[in-house]
Amino acid sequence: MSISIGALVLVAVGGQDDQIKVLQEMVHELREEVSELKNEKSDLWITSQRADEIQSLVQNILSDADSRYALQGNSSMAGYDGGAYVSSADGNWKLKINGQIQVRWLYNNAEGQTSQHGFDQRRTKIKFSGHVLDPTWTFKVSTTWGRAGGSNTEDAWIAKQFDDGSWFKFGQFGSKFLREQIVSSGAQLAVERSMVNTAFSYLWTQGVELGWSNDDIRLTAQYTDGPGQSNTAALTNPTDAWNIRAEFRFGDSSWKDFNALTSKSGAKEGLLLGVAYENYSRNTGTFEYGNANGNKSSGLTVDASLRGDGWNMFAYMVEATAKDAGVKQDSSGWLVQGGYLISNNVELFAQYQSGQIDNATFAQGSNDMSAIRFGFNYWPNAGNNSVKWTTDIAWSQHSLPDGGGSGISSADWVTTGNGWRQDLAGEDSQMLLRTQLQVLF
Repeated sequence: MSISIGALVLVAVGGQDDQIKVLQEMVHELREEVSELKNEKSDLWITSQRADEIQSLVQNILSDADSRYALQGNSSMAGYDGGAYVSSADGNWKLKINGQIQVRWLYNNAEGQTSQHGFDQRRTKIKFSGHVLDPTWTFKVSTTWGRAGGSNTEDAWIAKQFDDGSWFKFGQFGSKFLREQIVSSGAQLAVERSMVNTAFSYLWTQGVELGWSNDDIRLTAQYTDGPGQSNTAALTNPTDAWNIRAEFRFGDSSWKDFNALTSKSGAKEGLLLGVAYENYSRNTGTFEYGNANGNKSSGLTVDASLRGDGWNMFAYMVEATAKDAGVKQDSSGWLVQGGYLISNNVELFAQYQSGQIDNATFAQGSNDMSAIRFGFNYWPNAGNNSVKWTTDIAWSQHSLPDGGGSGISSADWVTTGNGWRQDLAGEDSQMLLRTQLQVLF
């Protein structure tokens, strides 16, 4: 056979286009040789067995050439692993798509007011995340559609991971202050986060984050535009804000295990302790945070998460001091909750929360807040959080205020997001029933 050694070398080391071209030439040559050999009458040149071998070789080369041509320009991989994804064959580029839908029905009964009930499209989100260049350059963009229409950006950041366990993040992200807010809305124990969280959470903000983590300790520091400062233009409300958080892990539970506040069958036992401090000041104007409307604020929170096989417990306290023009307002709150699996699919839970706005008076409502809640979680597919049905019922023990009071106090316990509303003067009994179906994909 007359196929050259040079052609074989080109097939081995050449580029994809060169390989296909050479293979096609080889196939053409082999076909000519087979035709010539078939015309030869002498058994010296060819036998039936030899002809079959050549025909088989031709078919193999044709098949290989067709496969290379079909794969030309297609070096991507796709599938589902915690989200739908597409990535390059070498793993250096990856895009993952996730989503969240929370459909809710609420019933609120407040003394002296007309009962309210109705449906709520609480959260509708699409999230894009992944990495570029290599797995150490990560990104996330998430958009949520509001209940009243329109869309809003939550996460929009770029991060760099380093070999020593540290990272750098730049953009818009969630504040690392309250642990209840840090845990995803899709992994909460109750239908919605607490009134304490409503008053003291920074929510999403813009800035820079530095972090470091090993098997047992995680540290983060953020310098940002302050609480609730997402999707804002630079220089509009100059604010200097920073917060630091430290977490310490004990036991067999992994960091990932603590990403949820619900129970899991077969979970390993572990304890997570956290402490965080925040401070912000605004050059001009005031901002409502921590049940006060001031231009300066500082706050402290301490939390503990304990979990094991089919059960969990979570508790935290937070306090903040706000100032404006020499006037000071202190406010605080705490929460304790726990859940227990009565089967692989059903979890019962209870929660108690309390708060106080020191020395403040309100035309409607008191300066104290407290509420007790009971409920259950149901997962159609045990151990899979993609579909979850949650129902809870709660009663408040104190009259709930909303908005400005004496001094710079500004109560922020109630919101349409958590379903509570302001009580009338002299009334202190309110009941809230919520049920929600959630899908994560």
